[in-house]
Amino acid sequence: MHELGITRRILEVALDRAADAHATRITAVHLEIGEASDVAPESISLYWPGVTKGTLADGAKLLFTEAQDPFAFRMTAVDVDEAFVPVANSG
Repeated sequence: MHELGITRRILEVALDRAADAHATRITAVHLEIGEASDVAPESISLYWPGVTKGTLADGAKLLFTEAQDPFAFRMTAVDVDEAFVPVANSG
């Protein structure tokens, strides 16, 4: 059950990265997980759609790779769509 909290935290960090990039949508989140990390990718994948519903990450893919460090768990990248660039007010 601790994966629900982990999944929420993954979303928070991904949304922060998207905001930094002025992105309008998150398309994928890359996670590196070691085999002894005590984090189950299947559980994160199960919670992901519900946690992201209605956010910039709604519909985003989770992409898992196995970490060299067996105890590692980290986000390695967040893919976003085209960045939104604010336009200066011309009036």
